[in-house]
Amino acid sequence: MTEEKITSEASRATKAQGLKIAALTAYDFPMTQVLDRAGVPLIVVGDSVGMVVLGYQTPPITTAEMEHQLRAVAAQNRAD
Repeated sequence: MTEEKITSEASRATKAQGLKIAALTAYDFPMTQVLDRAGVPLIVVGDSVGMVVLGYQTPPITTAEMEHQLRAVAAQNRAD
């Protein structure tokens, strides 16, 4: 599990400096564990979950569906 979490403020500061941050997408708890253990500093949960996980042809995904996926990914924080 990564020690230092990237906050939104840190992300904005990094961008302002012209630096890049590695970010990968996770849609569930197991993938979040893999990415976190690999040291990925920023894990993204995006609306592409609609197409990748839920099989939608195109977005939009509902807020309730996004909340469900966010809770699945956030379970990593409770497991630490």
